[in-house]
Amino acid sequence: MTTASPRVVAPWRRATSSTTTRTTRTTTTTTTRAVRATDADDAVVGRRQALRAASFAVATVLTSSPSSSALASYLPPSAAPTFGGAFPQPPEPVKFPRSKISVPFAVLLLRSAYEAIDDADVMAMDAFQATSWKLRRNEWEAYKYLYDPIKIEQGAIGDPLYFDFVSFVQMATIAREIPKSSAVFEEKTGAEGTSTIIRRDAALRDNAMLPEAIAEGCGRKIYARLRDGFDRGEDFEVETFAGVPSAISTSTSMSTKERLDASVEGLHALSKVFVDNGYALKIVVDGDAGDGAAVGNERRVRVRVDGPATLWGARELISRGYNAPSNDYLAFTMSAFLEQSNVASSYTERVGDAGIDLNFILTA
Repeated sequence: MTTASPRVVAPWRRATSSTTTRTTRTTTTTTTRAVRATDADDAVVGRRQALRAASFAVATVLTSSPSSSALASYLPPSAAPTFGGAFPQPPEPVKFPRSKISVPFAVLLLRSAYEAIDDADVMAMDAFQATSWKLRRNEWEAYKYLYDPIKIEQGAIGDPLYFDFVSFVQMATIAREIPKSSAVFEEKTGAEGTSTIIRRDAALRDNAMLPEAIAEGCGRKIYARLRDGFDRGEDFEVETFAGVPSAISTSTSMSTKERLDASVEGLHALSKVFVDNGYALKIVVDGDAGDGAAVGNERRVRVRVDGPATLWGARELISRGYNAPSNDYLAFTMSAFLEQSNVASSYTERVGDAGIDLNFILTA
């Protein structure tokens, strides 16, 4: 699959590709598999295939039913109006073992994303929690059968299979809400349900700005917690993470080449932190000085992420047409480090069957 050359855009805004089903991604095509009955004696359809077939056939069955509007709420905007038409085939399960994730690291990623969503004032967070819970409940059985006979323990976020699922649910929930988000809404908080009127920042009144704001906020929170320590609450000790690079001082007198070289070294260091905590099997950063990747004040850097804990979710978000935000925790964090190092950046992303390629353009 070929992709268009990435264009330089503002930090936090990913460059687009003309061949992707999302505005910021390219992905490999999933092979369509027919659902076949087993032995004629029992004519039992395999559970996984039956569930997958049912999930895409039910829309057509329910089009004349009063409950069809409920079904529509669980489909992406691009698919909801096309009942009876062709639906995208869901991604295959990840077919190789991935690393166990450090539980504090997994909590850090999910909490940072949740807080970034809250800060962007997309919707009332009590409504977000309820909507997210409903989506997780409705998707859970089909997801479990996707990996049958492997058992997935609900709530075990150190298991990459479960983390992949819950991180998908988190981003899928907010991706569905962004197009219909209101800049003013009522939010209930506390045990007594105290109501507060929330007014979104004027700079974010355009809903199209929300994915970028979430990515920016999420990346900054992750990077700060990795660098300074993560306080999980009074029942836990503050978690520290070895090897996290400090931002390159903006007051330091450095040439453009030196700043770009130091930036790439920082990306190497961040990649190691993510691998050491089980986020991916391997991360390779290509873009070192002298390899021909630098032109003037610009450096092109390729980050290859093998077996990330978000692989299925990334493919599923694309399959359902959820353009943004994504679950690119690594890319968000790298962007935050670069921003604080006074290095502008943009990136494109390609999602494949075994990993994710991030192609950054750095400008100093």
